[in-house]
Amino acid sequence: MTDTEQPLSVLRQHALEVAETPYGSVGVLHASEDLKAWWIWKDEEDVDPAWKVNARDDFLYVVTGALKLELRGRGDVVLETGDSFVIRAGEPFRGYRWPRDGKSCLFVAVSPGDQTTSDGVF
Repeated sequence: MTDTEQPLSVLRQHALEVAETPYGSVGVLHASEDLKAWWIWKDEEDVDPAWKVNARDDFLYVVTGALKLELRGRGDVVLETGDSFVIRAGEPFRGYRWPRDGKSCLFVAVSPGDQTTSDGVF
């Protein structure tokens, strides 16, 4: 995968690469040794039953809709359009659009380039 010198529209879900999963779509915006960035689209998919744990902090920004994060030890957080949030390293979490019968959610995640998760996805 190579970076583009052209802007990528998150709202139009442009990406260098897109992966469809049972729990949403993921579009890679940037991937280097220093930094990773991607958009995540949550719509009518199931809630992933697995809890993820990141090795490093993960920054989130909600572009449209609302995202509910379940955070073990901190409780639930609902992020709405324009909200940002940091999931701390080592903190078990899962996220999905909110309300479940509401409109779709599009958010951006940014992490250090060496980010890994308990499920190996990133």
